[in-house]
Amino acid sequence: MPAPPPRSVVIDASFVLRYVLHTSAPRPHPQGLTLLDDCELLVPSLWQAEVANALVQAERRALASPQRVGQALAAILALEPEVDAEPVDVARNVELARACGLSAYDALYLELAQRRRAALATYDVAMAQAAQRAGIRLYPELPADVMSA
Repeated sequence: MPAPPPRSVVIDASFVLRYVLHTSAPRPHPQGLTLLDDCELLVPSLWQAEVANALVQAERRALASPQRVGQALAAILALEPEVDAEPVDVARNVELARACGLSAYDALYLELAQRRRAALATYDVAMAQAAQRAGIRLYPELPADVMSA
């Protein structure tokens, strides 16, 4: 029997963008973003700029039409995640990034999940592996073949 959904989930850009831009990579979970319907969604303040940049780049690289980007943006805004208001502890961020082999940006997601005792929704394999090592639940769990990539 699958574990119940977590109360809170930190969502990273890779997770959301996979669904709203319909990238060519396979979707590991068939429920898509509806998987998050009953969860409190959390993001670091960086998330907004990261998502916006990804949408702009997808359009510039002709990976998504302006119409598709508009639809993706509407789906993203409908999620209404809580943006973390805590200022970044730069020393802690550097320490966590070093310890986990992540970028300082990705370490923000991990730190937020740790601090808020939340699960993490990501399709970034390095971040998922670091989360597992730190005892952070992945939601949804990534398939073994994705995690070993």
